[in-house]
Amino acid sequence: MAKKNLNEVFIKGINDNRLSFYKTAKALLKNEDDVEDALQDALETAYKNIETLKEEKYFKTWMTRIIINKCYDILRKKSKIIPFESEYVENIQEKSNFDEGIEMKMILDKLDNDLKEIVILYYYNDFKQDEIAKILEMPKGTVKSRLHRAKAEIMKILEEKKGVC
Repeated sequence: MAKKNLNEVFIKGINDNRLSFYKTAKALLKNEDDVEDALQDALETAYKNIETLKEEKYFKTWMTRIIINKCYDILRKKSKIIPFESEYVENIQEKSNFDEGIEMKMILDKLDNDLKEIVILYYYNDFKQDEIAKILEMPKGTVKSRLHRAKAEIMKILEEKKGVC
């Protein structure tokens, strides 16, 4: 691809997938400042390395992998789990959505990172299993089994919660 075309691909890819990229970073990091840092670092890295993108149709997958790596860099630097921030729900208007958002966030926080990232990519960003396999650089069978384990773990968490209520 020509340099001008690469810039167009980059701009179009960012504009078309902005919300998906934000949701991915927010689900992994929770803290708005960290999310902004991860996204900024990811944008810079992606822009500097856009020539490594082999096909335009894989931009979202390629960029999501960069964002996930930047989020894990931030988590490693902090070396601890970041507590739940009220900022996560500041723009939610309806109480039922508010409660569902908090509940899902708490459920995600209880999952191991390898399961959490699969759930985020599959349910929040609507990636197909083969796309998730490319993003996470693992076999599709591993994605399927982790997705199955994540669903089972979520059901277990919900059952425990139901028993407490």
